[in-house]
Amino acid sequence: MGHGGSIMTDISKYKSVGLDRKSYDKLVKICEQQRRNIRQQLSLMIDQEFDKEEYSKYKTKVTSLGLGAINSLHTRD
Repeated sequence: MGHGGSIMTDISKYKSVGLDRKSYDKLVKICEQQRRNIRQQLSLMIDQEFDKEEYSKYKTKVTSLGLGAINSLHTRD
């Protein structure tokens, strides 16, 4: 690809998330302190939250059926 070309993000692997400016600024400070980029920091924070007991019913479904099954399982609940 030559200069000026654009790289398309694989939307099957990545999604955009909007944050208000105040939350974004806080996240940037957390990332600087933890020496992670925003994607890494959000993934870590989400994984830590998801490990909590209240999400245990979803963890069983995710590990036994795979991530692709979450959408269909969520619509059945």
